[in-house]
Amino acid sequence: MANGTTGALDTADVVDQLGALIMNEGLQPGDRLPSIRELAIRFGVKAGTVRDALLDAQGKGFVRVLPRVGAIVQSESVTSSPNALAASFEHSYGQWVQQSDQNLFHLLDTREVLELTLVARAAQRRELSELFRLRKILADMAAIPLEVESAEYAELDVAFHLEIGRLSGNAVMTSLLKILLLEIRPHLDKIRWSQNRRADANESHARIYSALAAGDPEAAEHEMRQHIRTAYNSLLDEMRKPPSMLQQRPEENCS
Repeated sequence: MANGTTGALDTADVVDQLGALIMNEGLQPGDRLPSIRELAIRFGVKAGTVRDALLDAQGKGFVRVLPRVGAIVQSESVTSSPNALAASFEHSYGQWVQQSDQNLFHLLDTREVLELTLVARAAQRRELSELFRLRKILADMAAIPLEVESAEYAELDVAFHLEIGRLSGNAVMTSLLKILLLEIRPHLDKIRWSQNRRADANESHARIYSALAAGDPEAAEHEMRQHIRTAYNSLLDEMRKPPSMLQQRPEENCS
């Protein structure tokens, strides 16, 4: 969501990804990191963003950039970084969730517990100046005409919730939320985004934002609970409908 776009990583995000790469691949001090070009492809960012991230990582002391050699691991102290731990957790737990036979409603229950905690913490610790990105996401969602079916709206919806997680300051819980949303999203997308549903979602998001702007944890938690319950109930309504049993009968052979 860097620079107001969803899915893009900024320099700080890439630093965290570098830390996760070092941890996940068991790299030791002196080991060489992939080239800037390889890292840019891996993380889906521009080479300049990787260069900036490597210099930032060098300043933090866990990477060293050598002319004509590239970046090497300098220290394992990256493991003390909460964001790096979160990125590593996201990778490991994400693989487990994808390989497990998960009950959708258990995932929804877990999401609710996480988001109520995250939004309350975000309301407690937020500074108005930190709400700019959340406000931008909200404005982008509202700018999409209700009558237009847009994949971008669903992406912005996820970005909205993850940004609240970032505002909470708990990187590990936000990483877990990201995994859950990726698993739940396809099920929610099967429920058609009607104009009324989109309008209700916009209003609900706006109420959550207002509670955060007011620094009111109780109101923020209440609005988030109502928001998640709406999605939960929509899925329950969908489950109540039997799958379509109507299939076109094969043409009888009249010859």
